[in-house]
Amino acid sequence: MRFTKLVAVASLVGGLAACNDLVAVDNSNNPDRPRVLRQPADVEALGSSQFQQVIDATIGSIARVNTGMLTASFENASALANNGLGPRSSLPRGSIGNSRGNAYQGENFGTFRVLSFAARAESDVLARAKSPGFTLGRTAGDEQRLRAFAHFVHGVAIGYLAMTYDSLGVPRPEDKTTEVQPLESYTAAAAYALSELDSAQAYASMPGTVALTSNWLTGPGGVDVPAATFVRVIRSFKAKIRAGVARTPQERAAVDWNKVIADATNGITSNLLVHVNGTNWDYNWLQTDLHFRDANWHQMTYYIIGMADTSGAYDGWLAQDRDSRTPFLIQTPDKRFPQGATRTAQVTGDVALPLPQYFRNRPPGSDQAAVGWRASWYDHYRFRTFADTKATGGADLPFFTVAENDMLAAEGYIRTGNIPAAAALIDKTRVPNGLAALTGVVTTATQPVPGGTGCVPRVPVGPNFTSTACGNILEAMKWEKRMETAYTTFGAWYFDSRGWGDLPEGTPLQWPVPYQELDARVKPIYDLGGVGRPSGAGVSTYGFGSTINGKNL
Repeated sequence: MRFTKLVAVASLVGGLAACNDLVAVDNSNNPDRPRVLRQPADVEALGSSQFQQVIDATIGSIARVNTGMLTASFENASALANNGLGPRSSLPRGSIGNSRGNAYQGENFGTFRVLSFAARAESDVLARAKSPGFTLGRTAGDEQRLRAFAHFVHGVAIGYLAMTYDSLGVPRPEDKTTEVQPLESYTAAAAYALSELDSAQAYASMPGTVALTSNWLTGPGGVDVPAATFVRVIRSFKAKIRAGVARTPQERAAVDWNKVIADATNGITSNLLVHVNGTNWDYNWLQTDLHFRDANWHQMTYYIIGMADTSGAYDGWLAQDRDSRTPFLIQTPDKRFPQGATRTAQVTGDVALPLPQYFRNRPPGSDQAAVGWRASWYDHYRFRTFADTKATGGADLPFFTVAENDMLAAEGYIRTGNIPAAAALIDKTRVPNGLAALTGVVTTATQPVPGGTGCVPRVPVGPNFTSTACGNILEAMKWEKRMETAYTTFGAWYFDSRGWGDLPEGTPLQWPVPYQELDARVKPIYDLGGVGRPSGAGVSTYGFGSTINGKNL
């Protein structure tokens, strides 16, 4: 048999497998890298523009997997079919359908496609920027900056792909331009991503490396980023990817936490703010007609936020069958929640909330009918002002928060037995928000957090998971991380919850390679996730989504 050799346009790593006898022809869909990147200015322009593609691939559009991750992890609750919101959160959990023409083929492929293109672009930039005789014609510091940034985005794009999909093609600068990279496991891809971030750190640390102008990392209207600050950003992403790629509690436990600690403690000291303008740099979900449209699109199920309640109402909610549950009033010392002993006292309208409040109790007239566990009175409103400002000219989004960075270090300290160090980091957000200090009180990993019947968080306890008890320091860390990262970044709750074992039983632990890519490679199409199926989560830490002793939890 004789076939014409093609490179698929489904993704940058597509290719058509052939029989033994191939006729090689020029591929007009595959750019000539040396010709396209002949001019140094073109190399710099391409290399400096790719973090925006990372934003687009992850949070920039609702047609991405992040929308489903929100509901899969209880960061959001919605029964709408749009963008996989309802299907990704259905209980019991089903698989990620990957058949040709499936309802969410755009979301499944969108993240894969755009991150892959960004990785390929930076691979091409690195090949050219490191070629003999390459110069930008300015200073060595400018060339160091270009190489540092290209390695950084290359590593982040591949790292995010490894965190999301079970396998991927990894483009490398030494590849031939027509080469189709084989699919590699997420563990191998993550290891390569971390090595790329090591290279980024090395270049950014060289004397004379020039600051990143705002449109490279923080978006038009953002701030310039000095090289020393960029090194901290790189190290925070290293900590995030090293921990976040784990699929199960066993994999999370096996993470090299000493390396996570080393990177996080030398990571960011202020939030990495990305200036989102609603055009090229965007966060499509956090706009007034989606997240803030109505309770059909967004509300907060009690599964996670109920752990703030100290009145006993959360225990009563857990004791009911999940489809028979009804909304209740959360009473808590946590100031991120509305205070008051009645719903009337807690209710606020469609307005920005006074800090430190992150959640609102919505006006009763804005409630929407929802089945059982999805229905609540609470919405996440921390970014109401962000949405309003973004719509009128742009606003700063905390894409990587200091709290997220601190909790990576805190988790490392807990897992390596340094409880005082972990407590100090957790208290940075815990105490200002009205919760009892851990420092000097909690000295072991198993000790309950202070507060007695008023402790936060109160977590469901087995074997029945129909009542709660004070959580330990790991649960306190998880609580702070969830509260401070909600709606800030890609997979904010999903990646951590999967590694902690907190996702409902059967939740897909990863996305399959999208069928478009598999078709291009002439490989079988497959699904992942679902109860008792490959890549389906086991019984949750909290029993969520399981049926135990005849009760649907």
